Amino acid sequence: MNEREFTVPSKNEPSKSDAVVESTKKVLTEEEAQIKEKAFFEEDEKVRLRDGKTYYLPPLGLKDARKLIKKLNAIDSGFIIANLIPDDPEGADRYHELIDVLMMGFKPYYSWMTPEHLEEYVDLETAKQIIDAMIGLNGIKKSM
Repeated sequence: MNEREFTVPSKNEPSKSDAVVESTKKVLTEEEAQIKEKAFFEEDEKVRLRDGKTYYLPPLGLKDARKLIKKLNAIDSGFIIANLIPDDPEGADRYHELIDVLMMGFKPYYSWMTPEHLEEYVDLETAKQIIDAMIGLNGIKKSM
C-alpha cells in the first residue's frame, strides 16, 4: 500500500464517498419530509394499501382515541365483513362507522385522505390490519 491510501481528507476537500452520497440524495417534498419526521419520533405502524403505497399510522391524540373507543363499540373489529351485512330489518349496516374508524388512522398524517380513497384501496384483510394497529398503538387492548 502506498502513502496516498492512508491520507485523511481535509475538511474542505470532499472524499469520494461524499460525492457518491451527494449524487444519490433524493429531494423530498414537504409532505414526505413531514411524514418522515413524524415517523422518526413516534411508534408508527406501517400499512400498505392496494394503491401500492405504504402509509404510516400514528398513535392518536386523546380526543381521537376517545372517539375511537366509542366507534369500536359500534363496529365488529373481529370480523370486518360483519360490518357490511345489514343488522336490522331496515337494512342498515355499520359500514359508515367502519370507514370513520379507518379514516381516523390516516387523519394525522394524510389530510388529503378521503373515504372514497379508502373504499377503493382497502380490502377486508387490510381493514382488519389497520384497526388492529390502531388498537395496539393506542393501548386499547390493554385497557379493554
